[in-house]
Amino acid sequence: MPREIGGREAASMQRRRQRIIRAATELLVDHGVQELSVDEVAERAEVSRRTVFNYFHSTDELLIAVGTDLLGDVVNSLNDDRTPAPAGTGTHAALLDDLLTLLGATDLLGTMIRLTHILGPMGHQDTRVLAIVRDTMLGVSERLTARARERHPDVPPMDAELLVSSLIGGLIVLHKHWTERTGLADTPETRRLWSDMFDRLVVHMRDGFLALP
Repeated sequence: MPREIGGREAASMQRRRQRIIRAATELLVDHGVQELSVDEVAERAEVSRRTVFNYFHSTDELLIAVGTDLLGDVVNSLNDDRTPAPAGTGTHAALLDDLLTLLGATDLLGTMIRLTHILGPMGHQDTRVLAIVRDTMLGVSERLTARARERHPDVPPMDAELLVSSLIGGLIVLHKHWTERTGLADTPETRRLWSDMFDRLVVHMRDGFLALP
């Protein structure tokens, strides 16, 4: 029978997990994805190699955790209960407005730039890294969908999932084209370009999604 883990022990395990993720992130920034070494991660996190594999069964799983953690601010904005759901939570329009407002309040572009510097620009990675990016975005999409359904329980579950997956997919497309046009330069001008592209995505989302009853 599995041993129950108490609150203090669970908190300690979570801190250790985050320390491993933080160490891996720092090493990825320094050396890139192809040079990531579990031994170096363990040394920087001040844990054993075995401990790293207790939390992450492969380096790919660790990379997915790094990507999800970097995008965590976006997800956490939906988990902030101080931000009430808007009126009319049973409508598709309210759900879309809620997600767009919360996303717009985060430094989404800065986070995606950082992730791109670590993993490489979309379209230029090997198939392994592309799979990692896909699984990272899938994890973020699942967490956003769960929160959207909590805040808007009257919207049909499939519609909420379709909206979030469409939004995440649209952001990936935007980031690809933004990267090609800017070379990842983070300036006031390139941020205005991102804002314009985001507004264009919003128009497409409203034209399609809000046609639903």
